[in-house]
Amino acid sequence: LNLGVPEVDCMEDRVKVLFHTEKPFTGRIFVKGMVDKSQCVNSFDTNSKSNVQFEIANGECNMRRSRKLGPEHKGVEQSIAIIISFHNTFITKIDRAYRCTCFYMEADKVVTNRFDVSMLPTTDLIDTARMPLCTYTVRRGSLNGAVVTYASVGEQVFHVWHCESDMFSMLVHSCFVDDGNGKEKKPLIDEYGCAIEPTIVPDITYNDANNLAFSEINIFKFADKVTTYFQCAVSTCMKSEGMCVGKTPPRCGNNIQKREEKIDETYDRHRFARHVNKPINKSEQIVDDQNTMDLSTDKIIVLDLDEERPGKESFTASKLMVEVCFFFQKFLTIIVLGGFIC
Repeated sequence: LNLGVPEVDCMEDRVKVLFHTEKPFTGRIFVKGMVDKSQCVNSFDTNSKSNVQFEIANGECNMRRSRKLGPEHKGVEQSIAIIISFHNTFITKIDRAYRCTCFYMEADKVVTNRFDVSMLPTTDLIDTARMPLCTYTVRRGSLNGAVVTYASVGEQVFHVWHCESDMFSMLVHSCFVDDGNGKEKKPLIDEYGCAIEPTIVPDITYNDANNLAFSEINIFKFADKVTTYFQCAVSTCMKSEGMCVGKTPPRCGNNIQKREEKIDETYDRHRFARHVNKPINKSEQIVDDQNTMDLSTDKIIVLDLDEERPGKESFTASKLMVEVCFFFQKFLTIIVLGGFIC
């Protein structure tokens, strides 16, 4: 069956996928990893049409949602992977997988008020600070090490967040890990940027410019699951006029005393320092949807303690086995020859 290129219709409350086949489509369509959930699967075994459509409500079936905050694109991105299968039970070579992405762009709103006053003409001098490009990666060995795609339980890695700008500070918050199938999801960092379970993910360390942050973590995984996905929200604020003082880095654990001293130093100039023991007021948070983006790491495949990572380790083990066998064979040959000589 010839499958044309599917079309994606990004509707206000749902995502619609449409495609056309030469003959009536009698297979099924489902969201990757969600085949056991009825709302994420649609069977067409009694279908008599060649035009097929599949709809998913926004936020359902492990649809990934992330806020984008960039120089040219600002809005919300919805993404989901679907499988178009021509068989109702098995996956075959003619089946197709597609990642459907919808980007809902946020319109910039400009409010103006016109008034005419007889005065000297003025010239507007406007400079727009472009939002920084921020990334979230998991690296091996150091902050600049190789990006991790395979890892073993207990292996030490660095979670690194970086915004390429000296004008902005950032706060990493609202982090979670999931298994990619929507069945397991665990919060790691709260909305204030503090670790929820420091024994699993310690508090985040920031550099002096507050545009680089990292956390040194021992790899972990969900029981009987292979993949892990990490996602965090990153909020930015401009350093000028003290907009970030007292907001980032967060005052968590061992950082409390240092943060309190830093805030006290700038209190007279900025007039909004707060005692560390005072409850956080939501109006004082850095978290602002207008300046917040969602960042995700690449998929990480985590092996159990008794498994080997594909690659160099497996090759080394195989090479060692060959060398041992070769040595043993030579040893037997020497014994046999020695017997003939005797």
